[in-house]
Amino acid sequence: MAKLVIFDSGGRKEVSLGDHNQIGRHPQNDIQVLDRVVSKEHCIVFFENSKGHMIKDLGSLNGTFVNKNRLTNDIALKDGDEITLGNTRCMFLSEENPDSAEQMVDVSDKALESHIHSKIAPSVQDRFLPEKEVLSDKVVRSDYEKLRVTYELGRDIGLELNIDHILERILERTFEFLNCDRGVVLMADADGEFKPRTYKTKRGNEKLVLSSTLIKQVQAEKAGILSSDASIDNRFKGAHSIIMQGIRSSMAVPIMHKEELLGIMIIDSSVAVNAYTEKDLQLLSNIANQTAQFIKNSQMAKKIETDAMTREQFQKLLSPDLAEMVVSGKLSVEKGGENRTATVLFADIRGFTSMSEDMHAAEVLQMLNEYFEVMVEIVFNHEGTVDKFVGDEIMVIWGAPVAHGDDPVRAVSAALDMQAALVEFNQTRESEGLPPIHIGIGINTGALVAGYIGSTRTMSYSVIGDTVNTAARLCSAAGPGQTIISENTHELVRHEFKVSKLDPIRAKGISRPLQIFNVLERDTSVPTDLTAARKMS
Repeated sequence: MAKLVIFDSGGRKEVSLGDHNQIGRHPQNDIQVLDRVVSKEHCIVFFENSKGHMIKDLGSLNGTFVNKNRLTNDIALKDGDEITLGNTRCMFLSEENPDSAEQMVDVSDKALESHIHSKIAPSVQDRFLPEKEVLSDKVVRSDYEKLRVTYELGRDIGLELNIDHILERILERTFEFLNCDRGVVLMADADGEFKPRTYKTKRGNEKLVLSSTLIKQVQAEKAGILSSDASIDNRFKGAHSIIMQGIRSSMAVPIMHKEELLGIMIIDSSVAVNAYTEKDLQLLSNIANQTAQFIKNSQMAKKIETDAMTREQFQKLLSPDLAEMVVSGKLSVEKGGENRTATVLFADIRGFTSMSEDMHAAEVLQMLNEYFEVMVEIVFNHEGTVDKFVGDEIMVIWGAPVAHGDDPVRAVSAALDMQAALVEFNQTRESEGLPPIHIGIGINTGALVAGYIGSTRTMSYSVIGDTVNTAARLCSAAGPGQTIISENTHELVRHEFKVSKLDPIRAKGISRPLQIFNVLERDTSVPTDLTAARKMS
């Protein structure tokens, strides 16, 4: 039966495919993919008698990719095709090649009581000696063999980053380097248990039964093991899974990167006694070392890709420094609702509707883009988070996802800078014969809920609650050039800014009148630069 292998943050899983398989983020799909970049109903894999399994995109927002090409029409899938949905990678396995490594390889528990008295570890150096330290021809030959393996594998694998493809090619080359009948590579799953990932045999679909004793020995010692004849080797006395197959020679080596055990490679031969020597074990260890480097390169490339996507996403919301801290893990952004105390700022253009009536749509967009460019730069200077743009309105948050001790001060300082920046901005507009822009700003501080909000098709980080609604009401009450703050915010910034007390207002949805204040200017007796403000917070 055809299968879809799904690789995600939880590891690898295989799903059997029927005649109709709808894939998406919603749980009602035949195959659910828990990836917020994947659409609710993303694509369908279906079977046609004349063509086999086909794939069709369902108008997904971010597209369906097969072998890195975005689908524009339905196409037939071939064995090994790589399918990308959002940040999730999948592989199609056809009916012609239905046997996965886990199906073809069995790890026997009968060997648990094996008595291992010794280990045979390869004397492999991780570095090349300086010329003056090379004292024998044996060292030169050993170094040459390492270089040969590195060169041959590097030439064959090249820039391949798909780990499964890498492991398949590694086994193919191993069969050329060494005389073996079967080979398998085990990799750790999400639970840290080593499971078969890639398998190869010379005899069709011959199954391989591995000794758990062998695997446990490699895990424990992190060294290669060579068995010249399993039936007489005392180290595997009682290891029935080896003996029952009549294996005469086998080798198992760790796939190590520095001190990290990434996987285990095992090969065997049943055609000759003493088929392998310690030189062969050293060669297989060299192959495993190179495999570890390929795996690490693949993981690093994936991390760079993921970091780039995260960086691009957060640089639209946060200042570059804060975005970089989120990417590096120094700051975390919770992917669920969380209670926060934050300061919310709304700013919009006064008289925008009447102004835009006499302008072409392209002119309106150009004006807004130029205006927002100035406003966002100021927001980032004060390390605020841009929540959204709604027409001519901008919403900004201080305190989520990143909090500072002086968030209300930062918000009001940003508002004054925004008003001041418009003076120069309007001078340029008036010199070009364009009408000036004036904005009203409302600011409120209080409790709210922050987190990812939206549908399975698109989500964004935002905040909700009465604190947000009140800030929006204050913005509506602000006249051109005014910055109105709530009583809550005023209590937190009253020593930093000069204000004038205004008459209370009644806001829709709020029972009691709101006491409001118009911010006039900074108190010149208080340091105004961010560094000083941080020291005071």
